[in-house]
Amino acid sequence: MNILGIGPLELFFILLLALLIFGPKDLEKTGKSIAQSMLKIIRSDTWKTVSQVSRKIKNLPNEMMREAGMEELKQSMAPLTADLQKLNQPDSKPVIDPIIAPPAETGKLESASPVSPAEEKPAPAKSPEEPSG
Repeated sequence: MNILGIGPLELFFILLLALLIFGPKDLEKTGKSIAQSMLKIIRSDTWKTVSQVSRKIKNLPNEMMREAGMEELKQSMAPLTADLQKLNQPDSKPVIDPIIAPPAETGKLESASPVSPAEEKPAPAKSPEEPSG
């Protein structure tokens, strides 16, 4: 529970200090005057203008995207984003790359990079002097 970034302990400490400074009788008058001034500020035209400008600033990136036509791009990217999020979930099945991993139905392990015929080592040739047996 944070109110304007002030936690419960800080709020308690502030109220305790106010009680010590103003006393129990003046604390009631001070609270009323603070509440009335806050109400005046919130109902003022300046506050309304500030809140409208704040709302416009928050919505500015979305408005700019709509004007630039990027909203359609964002919608077309939504399925891709959903697929990426599914892949990043810890309980999802691992993705097997068919180039690196062998197909499951063959049962054979193939090397990740095939050896070209030039890289293969030739079998040692028999010398003609040896009798074949």
